[in-house]
Amino acid sequence: MPRTADLRRLQSTVDRDRAVIADATRTATLPDGSTIRLARFGSGPTVVCAPMIAELNFVYLPHVRALSEEFEFVLYEPRISRTTRVGAADRARELLAVVDAVGARAHVLSWSDAGSVAYLAGLRRPEALRSVVFLGLADRYTFPPPLGWLTRALDRWPVQRLFPTVLLRLLLSHFLGGDRLTPRWVFRETGKIPRLADLFKHSVLPCMTDHRPTPGRFTIPSVLIGGDRDTLVTTDQMRRMAALAGEGCDFVLVPGGEHILGYAAPDPVNTALREFYARLGDPHP
Repeated sequence: MPRTADLRRLQSTVDRDRAVIADATRTATLPDGSTIRLARFGSGPTVVCAPMIAELNFVYLPHVRALSEEFEFVLYEPRISRTTRVGAADRARELLAVVDAVGARAHVLSWSDAGSVAYLAGLRRPEALRSVVFLGLADRYTFPPPLGWLTRALDRWPVQRLFPTVLLRLLLSHFLGGDRLTPRWVFRETGKIPRLADLFKHSVLPCMTDHRPTPGRFTIPSVLIGGDRDTLVTTDQMRRMAALAGEGCDFVLVPGGEHILGYAAPDPVNTALREFYARLGDPHP
């Protein structure tokens, strides 16, 4: 079991990273005239980080800290809803609009089911993206009971008010937690998110249910990096996803890596990122 001191250090690091993002966040105008909140770090070739919810953008900070002397990282707050479905297609349009707004053909770094957004954006406009990195993405999201029952019910019917929020928090804690970012810590963090069930139904779950990759369509250079101790996504699911992303997609398995991979195993992930970008010729000399 992790010691209380370890959990306090983890919380301190997460709080610090969230504060760093908040301090750097500014309002930016997208090509259609709408605005979005985004933060930029570093300099060099652009890496746009695909978000799930703003509260989870801290997962990218281990990579920003390690690589920002070589790359410019862009993090943004996605436009989500607790009342209307925001699907992967909506998010892919937003991701591509952010890429256009920062003014560069960009790399995309995606974590978890935000990878479904990056995948779809790459299908729609491959010329806009230099590469895509998938961290812990499945080929299909299928879950054992009781999570499978809950997700199917939430996806099909307006039943989120019938499920105690504590049940959803317990399930998320089990599947997102690990030895470093423990279920206890995840449970506490999910308790800070207002109307969690509504948010999950309308703005998180669609990225899982909309994810239907098919072989032979994705042409962008990519790499899928996953942990062998990921509770949400199995190694087989990640290997199949890498195969579906085509011959240009490498697969890197990180020993000891949990689902929140950048925090569980930052050094091997950052090494894999550097090696991948170097093969593409970035950063430029």
